[in-house]
Amino acid sequence: MTSALLDPQRQFLGCLMQLPTGAARRVLSGMRPTDLADPMAAFVLHLAIQAIAHDQPPAPAVLFEHAHETAERPRTARLQQVGLWIVETYQTAPTAPEQHAAYLKAAVLKAAWRRAIAEHAQRLLQAVAESPTDEIRELADDTTDADELWTRYQAARDHNTLSARLEVAA
Repeated sequence: MTSALLDPQRQFLGCLMQLPTGAARRVLSGMRPTDLADPMAAFVLHLAIQAIAHDQPPAPAVLFEHAHETAERPRTARLQQVGLWIVETYQTAPTAPEQHAAYLKAAVLKAAWRRAIAEHAQRLLQAVAESPTDEIRELADDTTDADELWTRYQAARDHNTLSARLEVAA
């Protein structure tokens, strides 16, 4: 079994690659490459955002083309790695991508929020050991990144819940 089957980030991207431009644009609303922990997944999300910005669907061939255009030298091995990753992610994506994409988006944003909280806690622990009290207080109060992620996660979760209620009611 491939790890792509169990990775919400890859499952999200696999769904995204199956969507037409308009649906992909809606799903990508509020998403950033930094929301993904895996560097390759973040890079592929960046490619998908580029594709949508050029009014192209985030299909595997389009993403690979954008990777080819933005790759730095030496690039042959890296491009091959990106291409294989994209293909495997696409092949293991759930069917009915529009139904799964909203749920997976919320799952990805929830994980990003949890990472932001963990990183904030780690900075606080380090500051407690090394910084003056005033700096610790400022750092403790600076939850902007985590708060912003929480807002985007809630919006994705609420949209997913509303869509599920509408489907059940229909």
